[in-house]
Amino acid sequence: MPAIVKAWFDSVMQRGITFGKRNDGQIIKPNTGKRALTLISCRGIYSTQSSSVREHVLSLSNLEFQFMGYSDVRGILAEGMAMNEEVKQNNLNKSTQQVQAIARVWYRRDEYDLVSISLCNQKKSTK
Repeated sequence: MPAIVKAWFDSVMQRGITFGKRNDGQIIKPNTGKRALTLISCRGIYSTQSSSVREHVLSLSNLEFQFMGYSDVRGILAEGMAMNEEVKQNNLNKSTQQVQAIARVWYRRDEYDLVSISLCNQKKSTK
């Protein structure tokens, strides 16, 4: 996991604020009902049975969000980014489809086009 991402988790995970119990014994769950999506790209392939034990970033990220009480935690691993162009493009297309499927579920829209989402966000940031 990149150091800056680990540092972010370490800074937001605070006992008595984002997890644990208050002094009065009440359980703290500030992230109940919230969603988290982690997008990771990597050079190699970790989805095979023999390589799955080497994947740590996505599983740790998902675990951290679950620990903080997020209700819906998902992750997408875009693998093979250092491989030949065909493998790389196929895996990017698969990951894009996964993001679109999650967006349809989370926002209950029949169709999501990542290009239009990106353009919409650009328009908002220029105002």
